[in-house]
Amino acid sequence: MGGLMTEHAIPSAHLPAPREAWVHRSTDGGAKDCLLFLDGELFTERVKAPYLVRGAEAAGTLPPVTCVYLPNASAAGRHADYTCNEAFASFAAEEMPAWIELEAGRFERLFLCGLSLSALQAVFTALRHPGVFAGVLAQSPSAWWQEEWLTQSLPAMPARPNRFWLSVGTQELQTNVSHPPTPLVQTTSQLDSVHRLAAALTAAGHPVHLHEYDGGHDPACWAAELPEALAWLIQG
Repeated sequence: MGGLMTEHAIPSAHLPAPREAWVHRSTDGGAKDCLLFLDGELFTERVKAPYLVRGAEAAGTLPPVTCVYLPNASAAGRHADYTCNEAFASFAAEEMPAWIELEAGRFERLFLCGLSLSALQAVFTALRHPGVFAGVLAQSPSAWWQEEWLTQSLPAMPARPNRFWLSVGTQELQTNVSHPPTPLVQTTSQLDSVHRLAAALTAAGHPVHLHEYDGGHDPACWAAELPEALAWLIQG
């Protein structure tokens, strides 16, 4: 994997309990950028992001970066944190940058990354706190949440532009399904709702790269696009 991975506990005034974080520093220590990954255990264990990031660095397609992974407290807590949650957005945008500077180092830019529900939260957080994140990676964001509430709410969001990589699979066609362990109900497909979110973000003046891949709601698909997505965010 390369580089040192360390574990930390982060106190928060916005959340009811401290949160765990894993910091993966760049191998040479010369990182100017930091990637903050929500759904930390999914990115590390299923997408294999630490290996992909270090492999892209070694290949020269990514500059050195430090990665901070935020795992979830529980499955139900994940649903609560990532459904356009104002408290979690404040934690990520107000407390995490200061904590990263104190514990991981000072960086020129901070990027926010998420997948599925956490991708929805990543987009929401960047919109609610403009100017904090230099760009957002949103892989298969759950834009269907609450009848596409985020897309409908865009006109009321701050207008400062941000860069968004949005992706969705051609096979993400499910409708009228439940998502345990909480009563989350998806009435529209991921594919259609992500297309509408991308169009709304573009209309609001945000630079958006929409990547439609051949596949489903699948960590293998997210892994396949990750190096290209991060290169677009960081080098753009």
